[in-house]
Amino acid sequence: MQDFFEIARTDFAAAFEGAWMFPVLLFSVLWILLKERDKLKKLLLCGVPALFLFLYWCPFTGILFMKLLGQNVYWRLLWLILLAVVIPYAACMILKELSVVQRQVAFVVMMAGLAFCGKNVLSPEWFEPSTNVYKLPQNVIEVCELLPGNIHALVSNRLMPYIRQCDPTITLEYGRNALVYNSITNTDIEGQVLYLEAQKPEIDLAVLAPLAKEQGCTFLVLSSSRTYLGAWEDYGYQEYASTDEFCIFVDQDYKEGQDTRKWEE
Repeated sequence: MQDFFEIARTDFAAAFEGAWMFPVLLFSVLWILLKERDKLKKLLLCGVPALFLFLYWCPFTGILFMKLLGQNVYWRLLWLILLAVVIPYAACMILKELSVVQRQVAFVVMMAGLAFCGKNVLSPEWFEPSTNVYKLPQNVIEVCELLPGNIHALVSNRLMPYIRQCDPTITLEYGRNALVYNSITNTDIEGQVLYLEAQKPEIDLAVLAPLAKEQGCTFLVLSSSRTYLGAWEDYGYQEYASTDEFCIFVDQDYKEGQDTRKWEE
């Protein structure tokens, strides 16, 4: 029970913290209760928000919804409170009772209140300006600027979704769907063994390099945080270039301008 209230409190604060929406909602509900004469509208605009607030905070219904929806999405129950209907309706009722001049002033004040009621959508918390014309992560651009075209490469998972958007002549050993291999623990399939070895913090080059050669991976782009057992030169690779986040290794048999792309049916 204590866990329920902690989750409910945390989700409620995350939904309304830093904004005036909930106090405005309460004021709107009270105003409609006092001023609205239509009983059906009162029921819909005041009863429905009250009902969902009760369902949200009641431990019995709350725990049931958590089991049905999952704890991670329980806060979405708050979406069912008719914020976008109740608040504008109450505002229209207030404006209706004012004179023409008062109405215009009140409307401007309300719009200003809404403008300062929450967070700026385009704030740095949610968005950051693009640093390149491709609108791709800068670390991808930095790697692509170092890689030649017409090659076949094994790259870090962080680069997989973007590499071919920057340079479509590069083919990737695992395309963009390699994450399906993450659920595999034991395997004898060479391609899967290669993938799993490349994910380790400490990579055994005696395992990775021969398999990479066999799969035709001319370039290997791995996180600079990796450490290696063995020397790359002993297995037919050498360091080619690096960025702040990635190290690039190349097959020693590769010649500049050589087309090593791997085409799959």
